Amino acid sequence: MAGTGKAHLRNSADTVLRVEDLVVEYASAGGEKVQAVSGVSIDIIAGETVSVVGESGCGKSTLAKGILQLINTKSGSVVINGQDITKLKGNELREARPNMQMIFQDPYASLNPRWRVRDIIAEPIRAFGLLPDRAAQEARVAELLTQVGLSPLDGHKFPHEFSGGQRQRISIARALSSNPEFLVCDEPTSALDVSVQAQ
Repeated sequence: MAGTGKAHLRNSADTVLRVEDLVVEYASAGGEKVQAVSGVSIDIIAGETVSVVGESGCGKSTLAKGILQLINTKSGSVVINGQDITKLKGNELREARPNMQMIFQDPYASLNPRWRVRDIIAEPIRAFGLLPDRAAQEARVAELLTQVGLSPLDGHKFPHEFSGGQRQRISIARALSSNPEFLVCDEPTSALDVSVQAQ
């Protein structure tokens, strides 16, 4: 994915995310380096939705993972609320994660098949210590399941017991569980039927 330039970057106190000149490189089978993301810059202000559109294989998913530092980036910056997360490592990066979550393109691959849905959704809450009381965690999970159009009783089931569209709803609920300031979504509604997409 080629860069889009800097002309669109805005000076705004409401800017939640600013990406500047992000570069992600991979080594090819022959040992040559290939730039999957080449100098991309973008900014997002509070309450704004920005879409990245391109053909399959152009680097959209790589850009999404690079923004959240789920993969290594070669250069560039990703500034979230004034903090460049490309410079964070270990615990510092972990502490920043509740504010940024991702909804992955493949819901089945991103859900632990051995966990019940209630534990999958509650995992970010527990990992980040957001609701230490178990009753509060269970109430939050029930609220999220209802919010995405499932039943709180579905929390007792395993991912394989759901359709692809239902699994994507579970992925969305999990991403929302930490109350992130922004979401990075990799085709988050592709597995949903048209009426649920609209919702």
